[in-house]
Amino acid sequence: MSTPVHITTTDSPVVRRILIGAALLFLGAFLILPLAIIFTEAFAKGAKLYFNALREPDALAAVRLTLLVAAIAVPANTVFGLAAAWAIARFEFRGKTILTTLIDLPFSVSPVVSGLVYVLLFGAQGWLGPWLKEHHLQVIFAVLIAAVALAYRLP
Repeated sequence: MSTPVHITTTDSPVVRRILIGAALLFLGAFLILPLAIIFTEAFAKGAKLYFNALREPDALAAVRLTLLVAAIAVPANTVFGLAAAWAIARFEFRGKTILTTLIDLPFSVSPVVSGLVYVLLFGAQGWLGPWLKEHHLQVIFAVLIAAVALAYRLP
């Protein structure tokens, strides 16, 4: 049986409390406060109106699409992420830096910018939109394309 390891720090209790307080303040400001505002606004006109809005066909279709896209993107991300992590950690190969750059790219580009790029490329008025429409190809609102876009955005 191993003995427990005791970790000692050289920081004073005051410094530790300040750092913990700063972390909790950051967590509150960037996670809890926005969630509280979302819930407050969602239920501002009453819970009944909110739940009635969730039963509308457009809302149900959006929820179904979200769940479907997530059900495709999360397993795909898991498989490809594990394969990429294994390859990067275990092997030296040509293109390794390109692969790590492609993995890091979603962290440096805002989801809003990514969405705008997709619309500018594949939207009806986008660069490829008229050609896609002419060939009866739907890209911008296709479930598989949405899943690929989400999978690329997931960390």
